[in-house]
Amino acid sequence: MSFLSPLFLIAISAVGLPLIIHLLNLRKPQRVQFSTLAFFNELQKTTIRKIRIKRYLLLLLRLLAIACLAIVLARPFLPPGLGGSANSQTPSLNAIIIDNSISMSRIGGQGPLLEQAKEIVKSIESSSKESDRFIIQVTNGEAQFNTIVGHSQLLRRIDEIEISYSGNYSSERIEALYQIVEDAPYENKRLFVISDGQQSQVSNLDISKNENRTIASTFINLGKVEVQNTVITGLESSTNMIGVGLPVNLSVTVQNNGDVPIANQFVSLEFLGTLMGQYSLSLEAGSSKTFNFDAIPDKIGSSIGKVFIEGDEFTADNEFYFVIEVPETRRILWVKESTSTSSLISYTGVMLEASGENDAQLFYEEAGIEILGTSDISEYDAIILDGVNEVPEFAFSNLLNFVQEGKGVIFFPSENGNIRNYNEFLRQYNVGNFEGIQGEYSSFKSIAKGEHLQEDHPIFSGLFEKEDTESLRIANPDVYYYYKMKPSTSPGGFNILLLNNEDPLIREKRFGKGRLIVSAIGNNPGWSNFAVKPLYAPFYYRMLLYAASSDEGGFSNHTLGNIFEWKGAIDADNSAISANNENVIPETRVTSTGVAISYPAENWIPGWVTVSDSERKYSVSVNLERDESDFIQIEEQRQLDGFIYVDASELGGESLENEIRASGFGKEIWSWFMLAGLILLVLESLVSILYKAETIN
Repeated sequence: MSFLSPLFLIAISAVGLPLIIHLLNLRKPQRVQFSTLAFFNELQKTTIRKIRIKRYLLLLLRLLAIACLAIVLARPFLPPGLGGSANSQTPSLNAIIIDNSISMSRIGGQGPLLEQAKEIVKSIESSSKESDRFIIQVTNGEAQFNTIVGHSQLLRRIDEIEISYSGNYSSERIEALYQIVEDAPYENKRLFVISDGQQSQVSNLDISKNENRTIASTFINLGKVEVQNTVITGLESSTNMIGVGLPVNLSVTVQNNGDVPIANQFVSLEFLGTLMGQYSLSLEAGSSKTFNFDAIPDKIGSSIGKVFIEGDEFTADNEFYFVIEVPETRRILWVKESTSTSSLISYTGVMLEASGENDAQLFYEEAGIEILGTSDISEYDAIILDGVNEVPEFAFSNLLNFVQEGKGVIFFPSENGNIRNYNEFLRQYNVGNFEGIQGEYSSFKSIAKGEHLQEDHPIFSGLFEKEDTESLRIANPDVYYYYKMKPSTSPGGFNILLLNNEDPLIREKRFGKGRLIVSAIGNNPGWSNFAVKPLYAPFYYRMLLYAASSDEGGFSNHTLGNIFEWKGAIDADNSAISANNENVIPETRVTSTGVAISYPAENWIPGWVTVSDSERKYSVSVNLERDESDFIQIEEQRQLDGFIYVDASELGGESLENEIRASGFGKEIWSWFMLAGLILLVLESLVSILYKAETIN
């Protein structure tokens, strides 16, 4: 065992204070014998012996407690090898990992943080022996160096390190260094992590594994740097119905991560190379605000855009990229009874045909209920169950998986439907159940009106033109006959349309990544006059789009620091990714829903990449992890258990070099002596309270 601050061992001299006090108390007073006390002489001798034992025990505990606290101040540590077996004269292997994330581009009191980190590496190099060797690595971007080098090569590699806008791989890189160092044939092994102490970086370190390692590990914190930073923390759309000419409302959230208010900044959105809008930006420290923009795709396929901030002090994270993907086609499966006994014709065929004529992206096919038992339904984006008397039990599982994967099912009941079967089907989604039937089919006698609609539902987004203070007025449909539905209280359910008696007319239930839309009425004239109302055609068309659109809402985004994964309609044999002006060949895997592509993407930077084959192209936006913009520091040194912690912001020059030199030789164990000192003080208190030798009965 050695000490980082041996000067504090002088505090051990404080153990003499209790000893001096004890010796002073040993002066014996003059004894005077009284004949009346002779009876107690033997009892007195026994009691005095017990009192002396207690005093010696208390003295020992106090001396040990003071010694432990003095050792804590001297910061003891165990050298590598746990027993001090390592020889300081033998060659050492020094593994060094430098944080090169965007936060290291900030400028502290001694210059840019990355340059400070390089100077610390040079200090480690200069304080090492000629026979020592090094490994240098970075946290962000592609892994650069994993080979053991000498002094001159280390200095050359330091100069090559730059700030990286790619993903953070701190945990993986440190673990890889540990494996290399553990396997290397060196007696002395040390690891240095040099960072600005950013919480998001440290949280990625799997430091729990280091507690049982024998490698001396040091975390060097360059310290906190105050800088104002405004960042885009989110981009969302209120609708997932993406189509050519359909406006997409984008909600952009901007946050002030700094400690001071900001003003005179601007947030703007650019779409397809055109500025779509701009807002002035003023935010209190730590607060956020949401801004709304509209983007209108004008083509099938990928449409790219970005949101950017102007006037921010820290510019490395001021752009957020996005892609709106308009699918080439949405395939609708229209499932109906093979032989219908109804004399009234469903409006579904007419609406599907009209929708297909007006929107080339919509494509539908007719089929009987038998298709629901096959795997062919995975090829479709939405399924319409139109007037089937029963939903076959063999189809329950297929339909459930279909919805869970992000697709939609629209259910229109039959006037001859089996309520028990319907309820068994609905129970799979926890949407509720039908309690009975109201009215008389094909009576054309109104028993309720479709009066209330959820205006903020994506189906109605942008459909109505009215002032915010105006109440919405629509031509209410009359309902003659309907299934009375009792909705489930589970979350994820919404009444899209409601009758004037508060019974649901059209209800949605989110399930997995997709949705089930249940109608209380069928889709022919015997149920209602909804089809002749102005709302019906746009509502039906938008309901089809909504059911056939995934929860991703057309956005295709990759976050740096993760393996790139993409799935879609592409030729696996000819697939390629274009990124950073280079073409790479990804790994591919054919699945039931398309070709799955994966690529490490360690060297990618924010922007857009293109996935393509010989015929198709898809764009994907690439962005930094939002935590990269949060400069909150680690709160306590104890968060780095297993590392010796050095705060470079409080040291400088020769003091910092000495601290780094000392820290690299082992694992601090001052906490052991702190715990031992506290235990000794507790024992001293217990002996004082519980040892009653002076009591005479």
